[in-house]
Amino acid sequence: MAGLFDIESHLIFYRKYHFNSTNVAIHLVCIPLILLSTICMTIGVPILADYPYLTLGVAVAWLYGVYYVLLDWQLGVPLMLFLTTFAHYQRTHYSTLSNLTMLLPSQYRSIAIAVHVACWLAQFYGHAVHEKRAPALFDNLLQALVLAPFFVVYEVAFWMGFKLDLQKRMNNAAGREVHRMNAEAKAEQHKKEH
Repeated sequence: MAGLFDIESHLIFYRKYHFNSTNVAIHLVCIPLILLSTICMTIGVPILADYPYLTLGVAVAWLYGVYYVLLDWQLGVPLMLFLTTFAHYQRTHYSTLSNLTMLLPSQYRSIAIAVHVACWLAQFYGHAVHEKRAPALFDNLLQALVLAPFFVVYEVAFWMGFKLDLQKRMNNAAGREVHRMNAEAKAEQHKKEH
């Protein structure tokens, strides 16, 4: 259970699949859109009939936000505020979308699904063509799906000059892991050839 809140080990796990700058750039764009489109796709799905503002999309925003605060309050609080505000705005305006955008709620959901699928395809492209390594979700689906948006926040924080000591530790440890994984793959390939 301690590992559940160990942000450094989560970041190391995620980084070992994301070293190529083009692949990272694709993820920086696509991961936020995947999470936001998930909220949009599920914003109209009620959890309890007596509470119309408690929808699956709102619950997703709150669950992700609370977990991120528990992992690192300095970066988690702003992200939680963004996610919950986004979900609240989407839920508040979901029923009036046809007036605001000329879209029916079903069209709104269809657009969210299209964005969601396109972003997943772009990420698979980034891994196949640029990273040349399978995505993290093949090793740990839950960790990859839950941690990915927070990883993007860390990438932005690193770019802005924050938490650089953590970035250095993360890159070094992930680099060692990639080296180990590559050595194991070569040894396995050598065994198959002989």
